[in-house]
Amino acid sequence: MRSREHAGHIPPEEAFPPAAEYPTTDEGLRRKVDALVGVFCNDFSVAGKDALLAAQERDPDAKFVIAASHISNLDAPAAVKALGDRLDIQITTESILHGFTPQEFFLFRPAGKEHFSTLEYRQGKGGKHGVFNPGDFTELAQQMQRGKTPWMAVHPFTVKEAMEPAGIGSVYLAQRTGAKILPTALELRGDSVNLEGIGELLKGVASRWRGEASATYHVGEPIDLPALDVSVIAAVLDKRARREKVSPDERRQFHEVHEQLRQQADLVAEKIAQLLPEDQRGAYRAPTPEA
Repeated sequence: MRSREHAGHIPPEEAFPPAAEYPTTDEGLRRKVDALVGVFCNDFSVAGKDALLAAQERDPDAKFVIAASHISNLDAPAAVKALGDRLDIQITTESILHGFTPQEFFLFRPAGKEHFSTLEYRQGKGGKHGVFNPGDFTELAQQMQRGKTPWMAVHPFTVKEAMEPAGIGSVYLAQRTGAKILPTALELRGDSVNLEGIGELLKGVASRWRGEASATYHVGEPIDLPALDVSVIAAVLDKRARREKVSPDERRQFHEVHEQLRQQADLVAEKIAQLLPEDQRGAYRAPTPEA
């Protein structure tokens, strides 16, 4: 068994094979991600990737949506590092990345905007809150037809270092495209998990220099969601945007489908939570038994 190398080093012949059987993520982005993860981790490993490989063997044309917990600013870069040799990953963000984050400094500016897709959001007192806009997913669906695999946070980013309640975005996209959901989670160990802001970034670097920072990217079994016709979601939201009347039947169908998507999103989030330590599962942590 080959010994693990530190996170900042992956032998080129292993990381970037000359003849890929599957679409792979841009080599330049992958090299920048490798360097970025090496800044914060002494050791990086991947657990459960065989589930993805087996699914691709069974169906080489299968499409995936990577659904991930989002309690660290390394979540998306770690996905590229772990899965970029088998998937051409498109990173979705709640804004064009502005601010002092690892993605902004190391990835967005040097690697190029084409690897990132913006999802609509609003800025509130508690931070950024996603705004569900079906138009965002039309572009992503088109990119998937061209071989891209979106990475999507299953819940908004949080500095609390524990999962928040899930949104419906990843399951909605999977329903629109017929894709499987690939549940994933980054387990980061060190003085800072969220790496949000200069203070937390310095904590993360300090852990790395003390040799105490490590990460495991967990990959769960791909999920085939029961099929839903989600067309009513875009139709009703479009009518509302144009201030047109929504019929009682449309309103009923909208709420029924939205509720089914919400239930599917919770199912996916629960699968993701099982990949994380108990204290990072947040909204999906098992309730404490009463004494």
